[in-house]
Amino acid sequence: MNKKKQLLETPLVSVIVPIYNVEEYLSKCLDSLIQQIYKNIEIVLVDDGSQDDSISICKQYAARDLRIQLITQENAGVTSARMNGFLHAHGDWIMFVDADDYVSTHIINLMVQAQQTYQVDMVSCQYYDVIDGQEVPSLIRPNPGYYNQEKIRELLASNFLYDKHTEWAGVTGYLWTRLFKRCFVQAALEAGKGLVHSEDQIGMFKVLYSINSMYVMQAPLYYYVVRQGQATRSYNAVYWKNFELFFKRLQEIDQKGYLKKQIPNRAMMILKSLIKMEFTNDKLSVFQRYRSVKKNFSNDLCLLGKDADISAMGRKTRLQYYLVMHRAFFVYGAFIYLNRLLKQLVK
Repeated sequence: MNKKKQLLETPLVSVIVPIYNVEEYLSKCLDSLIQQIYKNIEIVLVDDGSQDDSISICKQYAARDLRIQLITQENAGVTSARMNGFLHAHGDWIMFVDADDYVSTHIINLMVQAQQTYQVDMVSCQYYDVIDGQEVPSLIRPNPGYYNQEKIRELLASNFLYDKHTEWAGVTGYLWTRLFKRCFVQAALEAGKGLVHSEDQIGMFKVLYSINSMYVMQAPLYYYVVRQGQATRSYNAVYWKNFELFFKRLQEIDQKGYLKKQIPNRAMMILKSLIKMEFTNDKLSVFQRYRSVKKNFSNDLCLLGKDADISAMGRKTRLQYYLVMHRAFFVYGAFIYLNRLLKQLVK
């Protein structure tokens, strides 16, 4: 590996920003981009049918900085907006930044430097969770360093989707915090089409399945803003079908079977989360929640989860697994209710 200490080239980097109703956060995001130390960038803003003042803010910035191009579309979701931006981008290297987040002014310069040093297809950095203005370093996943194709395959097979000791995925499943070689981006975005949740994780799996090398940086350079109400996702019945499609796509991509041992545990974790969402949906009565679980419960996800490895699970998690597999929804709902009650009493 030929390591270079200086930037020998300054390739064009396209930064794609999907935008939807983020007027409160947008200026900070755009300021962090136009102030980049690395200057050879284009900033592709894609307004996804915003109904607030976001598009006016975009126009103001586009008038001030010729590196900004603004694209508008009817509301079609983040994957569509990213694809639209990608098709209008000219750079050989692609980054995605969410419009309610912001980045270090050094992020592109340091990522390009890492790419040129290690000659890789993708560079990743770490990030901060920004919670009520406080910047909290995220859990580093995977370990920083250089990964050739063999090490990437080992990573996929070990815990890309699920780590039985932590229940975390071994790789952060986000398209932001990455610098991608252009040729890998379109397939990643297409893999996420039709999904309303976890589309980034599908995209990342497609990328890691395809690239020859990557470099993971130690430095946190991206700031993920946790908006009020964002940490607790509200229930949506669409999620059941979403995750059936999610696992179908994973299996279609995973022709070499890297995820075969991880999918059952991940499916069980998703099932538990969906049932919990149903039983904590305060818009419904307790009986309506029970009926909703029975109606929406996915037999496909249950079949995927039946081979979950429960050896490293605690007693509480093993009990949940048993209740889900035996469709003991009423008991599971009571279990969730008692947990909520205990947490409220502790407060």
